[in-house]
Amino acid sequence: MNSNQQRKDAQTPVVIEPWYKQFWPWFIIALPASVVIASFFTLYLAVTNPDHLVVTDHEYRELKSELKAQPPAKESKKAKSGESDSKSN
Repeated sequence: MNSNQQRKDAQTPVVIEPWYKQFWPWFIIALPASVVIASFFTLYLAVTNPDHLVVTDHEYRELKSELKAQPPAKESKKAKSGESDSKSN
């Protein structure tokens, strides 16, 4: 290369775009932003569809009477004889 061409390359201005016009900063910002949006959606679902863990006295009495009315569960023959399900050496 001759010296004239080297000077031409050295004088070529480098155009640097601002950060908001580049892809990677927005990609990096989008990852935590999507997690924040997903957490708000999860919070919305939790608030609008609560689990009814508290049982009233009336419901408790009904459930208790239903459990008493059911026959006891039958044990299998293996459980009665004391055999285990897993095979021993």
